[in-house]
Amino acid sequence: MLYEQAADEQRYPASITKIMTALLTLEAIGRGELDLNTEITVDAAALADITEDSSTANLQAGEKITVKNLLYCLLLASANEAANVLAMAVSGDIPTFVELMNQRAQELGMAGTHFVNPHGLHNADHYSTARDIYRMSKQAMTHATFREIVSTGRYTVPATNLSKARSLLNTNGLLTSAKHYGYTMDGTIGIKTGSTGEAGYCLVAAVQKKGHTLVSVVLGAQNPTDSRGNVQRKQFTESKRLLNWGFTNFSDATLLDAETYLQELPVRFSSEASHVVVRPTRSVQVMVPGTYDPERLELRLRFHRDVASAPIEAGDVLGTVTVIYAGEEYATVDMAAVSDVSFSPFMAFVSSVNTVLGNIYVRLLLLIALALVVVGLVRRFQERTKEERRAKRQLRQQEKIAFRQREAEARQQDEAQAKLEKEAREQQRKEELLRRQQEAQERQAKRAQEAQERQVKREQERLEREERNRQLRAEREARQAEERQRRQAEREERQRQAEVRRRQEEEARRQREERERRQRQEREARRQEELARRRQEERQARQREERRRQEQADRERRRQAEWERRAR
Repeated sequence: MLYEQAADEQRYPASITKIMTALLTLEAIGRGELDLNTEITVDAAALADITEDSSTANLQAGEKITVKNLLYCLLLASANEAANVLAMAVSGDIPTFVELMNQRAQELGMAGTHFVNPHGLHNADHYSTARDIYRMSKQAMTHATFREIVSTGRYTVPATNLSKARSLLNTNGLLTSAKHYGYTMDGTIGIKTGSTGEAGYCLVAAVQKKGHTLVSVVLGAQNPTDSRGNVQRKQFTESKRLLNWGFTNFSDATLLDAETYLQELPVRFSSEASHVVVRPTRSVQVMVPGTYDPERLELRLRFHRDVASAPIEAGDVLGTVTVIYAGEEYATVDMAAVSDVSFSPFMAFVSSVNTVLGNIYVRLLLLIALALVVVGLVRRFQERTKEERRAKRQLRQQEKIAFRQREAEARQQDEAQAKLEKEAREQQRKEELLRRQQEAQERQAKRAQEAQERQVKREQERLEREERNRQLRAEREARQAEERQRRQAEREERQRQAEVRRRQEEEARRQREERERRQRQEREARRQEELARRRQEERQARQREERRRQEQADRERRRQAEWERRAR
């Protein structure tokens, strides 16, 4: 986390909710429950809670459309009804899908999040945090299909049984200027916008530069209008400011390499080596402020003991190293031995004796007393030590072989267990699919039976209710006609208002262009006037110079005439 402000404050996420809807859909595809090319029929229930002023792809009840095209409608056009259709395709109904959304949020560690619907239309109990949205977006971006969709600027949905081909435009102004001009940023790879009156304007953006990807989350932005009447879309400008700041002020650095030998640690109880080399068990690679400066790096080594005791095997953890850069602690990593160090009984004995016999006088007396014994036993001890070494070496070798065999057996058992679990999950999935199919067939049979019973009942009551039904139908048709006319009038009014706004914007643009053209003409006229003035001044200067030359010539002629007159 390079920068955060109120990252854990609960806010309304608006259409950013659709990232979770897409994530659960793609995970269902990964489990084999759906396919991108699966054709879904839009249920009328998916359109029930969609308001007319919300974002939509104008899907209709009974329309058949693939999961892939629904995902494009969801993530590019931010279609709310597409979210409901996908939710019903994954879980059968919307409430069950919302439960799945909250369960997945908990699995991702989104402790400050609670979902109420799959599309993000406002509900006081539907909220999240910037940090949680980052976690959700990071998980979604691991899916190649999701990355492909959110990085697409324009997409055409082929014609369906109820609609002509649809052209979808991405609402992310950092990715494309198709919807919002003047905010694009090089390297943008996604991901999603969102807005409601209560949530404000929101944006999750991902940009890839210099081999690194930065993600920004901006919630609750406002879109003020400047003095010229231009809308300032803060969700884009603030996101660009954050991302540019991150790429400008941070750089990648490897603070600790797993192959680096850090230090030698003294070893006791061994005749093979007096020291063992330690190195970190993993590398530490992070982004640091500014340009990486090795002088600001500090490694604090802490060993479990000042002197290690044999035997030691390669990989044994002997301490930790704390990585500190510019005064900030980034990681604490275990330090492990690079090589094996064997145990020597003789060196252990000598070390124990040295510890006990700290007094030099006692040492001298004991050495004198033991000198004769040691001379006689040293050879036998050396032979015995050699035999023990050989035996222990063979024992260690056998233990290693046995350990590797046990490891291989455990691995085989784990693989077999994993295979069995996978088969069990697959069987459970198939049983679940079969159960759903059976339930669907039962529901269909029940609906058919109910329809047949209703048909019989209607047939029995038809004669006595025929006139009343005709009247009711006539009234209903009249009301429907009035409702259609009202809706048509409302749609035409909205279209007219949109057309008026578009014409006003075009008129404003033409006026700006006309003002700019007039300003250019005025500047050109002033330049021409200035040029004409300069030419006039040059012409006047030439005329003055010509008069001066003529006057000088006249004076010269008069002087010449005077000389000739005097000469005569």
